[in-house]
Amino acid sequence: MYSMATSPTPNTFHTMHRLISSYATLLRNIASSLLATLLILTMTGCNGDIFLDEPDMPEDQYIIIEGDGGVATVKIPTKELEYLGLDLMSMSKRYCHYYNAAGEEIDSKSPASEVARILFETKFTKLELTRHGSELTVRSICRASQGNDIYDIRLEYSYAVHFIHVEILPGKPIQLVDVIYRDDMEVSDRAKVTSFREGFHNQGPLPQTVTLLPYLNELATILVEPEYHESWLRGERFDMPVPMYVDGEWRMIQKDGICPGTKYSYEGPDRMTKIDVTVPEFSSVNIFTDVTYSGARVSGQMVFRNEILDLTFFEDITVTSYYPVKHEIRVEDAK
Repeated sequence: MYSMATSPTPNTFHTMHRLISSYATLLRNIASSLLATLLILTMTGCNGDIFLDEPDMPEDQYIIIEGDGGVATVKIPTKELEYLGLDLMSMSKRYCHYYNAAGEEIDSKSPASEVARILFETKFTKLELTRHGSELTVRSICRASQGNDIYDIRLEYSYAVHFIHVEILPGKPIQLVDVIYRDDMEVSDRAKVTSFREGFHNQGPLPQTVTLLPYLNELATILVEPEYHESWLRGERFDMPVPMYVDGEWRMIQKDGICPGTKYSYEGPDRMTKIDVTVPEFSSVNIFTDVTYSGARVSGQMVFRNEILDLTFFEDITVTSYYPVKHEIRVEDAK
């Protein structure tokens, strides 16, 4: 047999050259990609605080505790914690005190690293926060309220602000133990007068009779006014002695449902009392109904007791009462 050897042609050399060039280009691209990847990894490793070790963004937490003696402990992130405190309105901040681990009072703006205990205390509430490392314990010692209340714990980090919302359930309410009136009642037989005018036109040849109800819109009232406009007493209800007009004289009577800052109304004279007035023929008149009120005024103190805190305190009040005692009808020609 014979074998035949063939020499490469120019076209074959050209094809081989293109293949070798393409392969070389591919290798260079792969090398470039590997180098870029290595550079990125190197840069990431050099900036680990930013890319590899960033603290997790904490989420707000919600806890519910009993008003008297309720306790809850939560874990908090401590890395880069700059501030720890109660988020309060400006008028409430004076009741809040901050302490370090030695029990010394410190400024409320102190760094979180110095804050070991926070105490918020009023006549109605005593709330304590204590911190041990990453554990934050919330304790409600007293919550003398009829409704739930929410306090926000503020945690400021270098990278975020976190809140722990603490809902405190009602505890044993404040007790009204006494009402002490300092002076005798100041009584006025003509404390105030209300007037009502009605116009009538009689165009007929005969007199007409008009029936009036002088006490229809007149009520006896009691107003217990606290010393301060923003007093917590407003909106609360009490069973307490107040001046009331009974059988022609003023007496101290125990009355339920008294709400300081709001008038308490009760029935006075019979509101269906009728008075007939004659309007002459061919006349136009104005009929005036004047109702005179007797009034009583007395000042004193309501005495309250918070048994949980073993605290007794006083609230100054002034009580003003009015009662319609008589009426007068006046008829005048209309001009």
